[in-house]
Amino acid sequence: MISVDVDVSALVDLKKRVLTLAQTDSLLRKIASSMLSVTKTRIHGQGINSDGEQIGTYSPSYLELRREQEGRSNTNVNLVFKGDMERDYKIIPISDTEYGLGYTDDNNADKAKWNTERYGRIFALTDDELSQVRDIIREYLNKL
Repeated sequence: MISVDVDVSALVDLKKRVLTLAQTDSLLRKIASSMLSVTKTRIHGQGINSDGEQIGTYSPSYLELRREQEGRSNTNVNLVFKGDMERDYKIIPISDTEYGLGYTDDNNADKAKWNTERYGRIFALTDDELSQVRDIIREYLNKL
């Protein structure tokens, strides 16, 4: 008779870490919520792009318009004029298992597209933000 011993402890551990759909949704919502706050501050508050640099600088004529119409004096681009884009930037459900960050208003989405074409990567996560996402995932999985 042949006897085979199989150690299934790794499979048991793996089973404990497999997420249900509800757990996956909870984790994705936590990530999206955290990144919404962080990226909104980075983009609309600090005017920093995805590479950690200033998004850009307003032209003198546009800067004058910003001062006259809205009393804004910052010279660095932060995508805030009347605040419409900043207020509309939110978590957007893409599917049952996917969330994104962006704009629900078509006009604001168009402005985001135009600014990305003009200034480059603005809305992608920075390396630090990606590290924060990994930390959130690690912390979540360690609690299981």
